[in-house]
Amino acid sequence: DGAFLDWIEANLNALKARDRTALAHAVRRSCEIKAWVVAQDERESGLREILNFGHTFDHAIETGLGHGAWLHGEAVGCGMVMAAELSARLGLIDATYARRIARLVERAGLPVAGPALGVARYLELMRLDKKTRAGAIRFVVIESPGRAGLRTADDALVGEVLAAHTR
Repeated sequence: DGAFLDWIEANLNALKARDRTALAHAVRRSCEIKAWVVAQDERESGLREILNFGHTFDHAIETGLGHGAWLHGEAVGCGMVMAAELSARLGLIDATYARRIARLVERAGLPVAGPALGVARYLELMRLDKKTRAGAIRFVVIESPGRAGLRTADDALVGEVLAAHTR
C-alpha cells in the first residue's frame, strides 16, 4: 500500500513515541491489509506468502546467529532491506525505492546490515525456508511500489545482495 508507506514515513516519529492515535491507525491499516490478503488466499495456495516480506533473509539471520541473538523484528527489518535490494537487482524496482525502504527501516531503529555469516551459510539456511521449492529459494519481492510477489534469484545475485548488506 503506497499510501500507507507514505503515512508511515510521515508518522514514524509518532509511532516511535508510541502515540496512541498513530499506533491505532497503523495497527488498523496493517490488519486491513493482512485481512485482504488472507481473504484472497484462504487456503494458503500462494498469495498469502507475500505477508512474509523479508522473512527468507530473516530466518537465515535468526538461525545462523541462534534464536534470540537478534529480536525477530530486527531480523525482519534487515531482511526487508535485503529483499528490497534484491527486488532492485532483479530490475523490478529502481534503486531509489530500495534505498527508501532501507532509510525507513534505519529510521525505525532497526539494523539494515546483517551479520557476516558468509554467503554459503546464508544460502544453506535460506534453502530451509518453507517457500523453497525443489531447492529453489523463493523470495517475497517488491514487484512495483505497492505490489509484492514471489520470485527466485540465482545464488550469485543473492550473494551480491548479501555482500552489500552484511558486515
